[in-house]
Amino acid sequence: MCKRKCRVCKDVAEMSGAGHSGVVCDGMNVVARACFEASASTTVLSYQPNLVQVESVLKDPRRPFHQLAVLLFCSLTHTIHVFQQVRERALESTSIQWFVVAADDITATLQDQLREGAQVTLLTHTTEGAYKMASSRVNAEGRVRLEMDGWWRVGSDVTPSTVVPDLLSLYSDFKGRRLVVAANDNWPFLGLTILEGGFAAPRSGIDINILEALSSPLNFSYQLVVPADRAWGGPQPDGRVTGLIGLVARHEAHIAICEITITDQRESVVDFTAPYWLESLTLVSRAPKERDRSMAVFWPFTTMVWLCIAGAVVAVGSVVGLVMWVSVRTGTRPHLHNLTFNVFRSLVFQGNRLPAHVWPLRFVFGCWYLFCYMIYAMYAGVLTAVLAIPAFEPPVDSLTDLPAAARDGFLIGTLKDSSTEFLFRHADSGIYREVWQLFHPTDSLLPDPELGFDKVLQEKFVLINSELNAEIRATVRGRDLYHFGRDTFYPHGYGIACTTGAPFRPKLDKMLSWVTEAGLINFWAEEEIGRVAGQRESKGGGEGNRGEPGSLTIEHLQAAFLMLVCGGGLGMVVFLLEWLLGCLRTHLLHLTPGSITPRHTPIAVPPQTSVASLNSMILLGPSFFNTGGKLMHVTLELCECETVSVARQAGASTAPAPQLYCWVNRDKYDPPLSPTPAQAPFLALTPDLCVSSPGLGVSHLGMTLAFRSTG
Repeated sequence: MCKRKCRVCKDVAEMSGAGHSGVVCDGMNVVARACFEASASTTVLSYQPNLVQVESVLKDPRRPFHQLAVLLFCSLTHTIHVFQQVRERALESTSIQWFVVAADDITATLQDQLREGAQVTLLTHTTEGAYKMASSRVNAEGRVRLEMDGWWRVGSDVTPSTVVPDLLSLYSDFKGRRLVVAANDNWPFLGLTILEGGFAAPRSGIDINILEALSSPLNFSYQLVVPADRAWGGPQPDGRVTGLIGLVARHEAHIAICEITITDQRESVVDFTAPYWLESLTLVSRAPKERDRSMAVFWPFTTMVWLCIAGAVVAVGSVVGLVMWVSVRTGTRPHLHNLTFNVFRSLVFQGNRLPAHVWPLRFVFGCWYLFCYMIYAMYAGVLTAVLAIPAFEPPVDSLTDLPAAARDGFLIGTLKDSSTEFLFRHADSGIYREVWQLFHPTDSLLPDPELGFDKVLQEKFVLINSELNAEIRATVRGRDLYHFGRDTFYPHGYGIACTTGAPFRPKLDKMLSWVTEAGLINFWAEEEIGRVAGQRESKGGGEGNRGEPGSLTIEHLQAAFLMLVCGGGLGMVVFLLEWLLGCLRTHLLHLTPGSITPRHTPIAVPPQTSVASLNSMILLGPSFFNTGGKLMHVTLELCECETVSVARQAGASTAPAPQLYCWVNRDKYDPPLSPTPAQAPFLALTPDLCVSSPGLGVSHLGMTLAFRSTG
């Protein structure tokens, strides 16, 4: 018996073609020695109920061999227990081939304990040195059965393909099997119509096209099921496995396909195919609003530049005043506010009314004119660009922009139980950890991507999502309503999640590679984008001319009109204040015997105005008085315009002849007028004379009349 076991172990190790073999038996004495003699790459393990040693060998990630052959020389009870543990611990693998050596036919008992993924060959001893071989197969109903492959005699030449089935060939035809496929309603990858009982019917999507491309040549149909939590899921800290991954890990579904990101954590409970789509994550936020352009006319310069320009106006006005005070020694010197206003006129290209009689003043004005030209040129160029091209709020373009966005009131979020959540939640340091600290404990994790895109438009919300999914969903709602971050991050791939040790995974890998290399997945993705974009345009929801130059509107020039309104309003306020002040003084000073009552009203004196007419013109100004008569004193302030003649009133001999003092701004005339010595800076004229001088050129007069009542 021992010699037969040794020979079986040696032959099986050779014909399995595995790089390493393991032996699990009830006793190790003779068998163990024979195995070590047969091959140096053999691990001998004693049977243990908890199967700890076997599991450590099977799951050892450091093992240098890809294929492993495990031989069981155990009693029926122990053999059944081993495969119960394999099922509970999900130890199925396409890289492990189990060989069960039994003295009696245990086919019916053993196959009821097997699950798809456990590659088992049963060697039943019949006669001396002859064994009946039966390998595990999955029938059309999805049940594992041990089907006879033939006979094997110890010492005979048997090729590995006879003992170990070729999975690619075996699963080229599923024989009409009905696979259970776990999925979520996640268009554009997989659009579903949810039915009762957790089932779903396919509508459209990239993953639906993939399923159709696989099911037809491989001869299988599928039934879509939806997890109760509607999550993508994965292993949780409490040991649960949630979402789509949980359905596959518990063998409640054969595969799961729905934009599922391949991660190390998920691969610990399911097997993934090679990725069929590669992309990165992006930041989706509301399209930046156009900045309020009510103050757009001030945008070309910063506040500091505007303050410097205002300071320059005052400073140049002061310099001009100093130069005029030093250089111009005759005539009346203008006040500082007049000088500053004239400097401002030059700045806004309204001309300069100050004559430059001396060279120092000409140098000052020359430099000032050059300064004004450069300021005007730069302002006009920048203002044209600012008003022609719309300006928008700062966008959220990268992960480094999220802290500033959070301070501005934005909430950052992603899908609950997704690989993106896991990425940020379990980050130990770096930018991912900083971003996770910005997440809200409850409001940041969303159960559905549709909700995320709605929140982006309705609230201040930044959604972290995959590129293609985000692009198509945004196109459906209006691509111009959303902004996608300029920088993408975390490249990842999507694969089909299969049950642990699924023997059909190699075939799916091969089929997916054909589909990918043919460019079909890219074609389907572009087709979905084009279809939704066409629907959007047919509804009149295409993008407008966002960001293109346009005509200037009243919105662009609000600040200019606002300045005009403010200037007019300020002038009106000053006018009302002066009018109220005049009314107040009029009521406070009453005309009584022996008193002087100055009254003020600005008037225009036409040519050939007589003294009699002047008696009726009452103005408020400095009080001049004389003794006797009604008309005491008249002061005429000459203003620029045409000449005026003032004649003496006829028949006024009963009253002293009044004197007319005409004040003249002598700095305006060249040569300046000479005042009388007695009344400087007034030009004294008597009413006997008519004033008619082309040099004066006056028509509007400001007058001051003083009256004494004779009553």
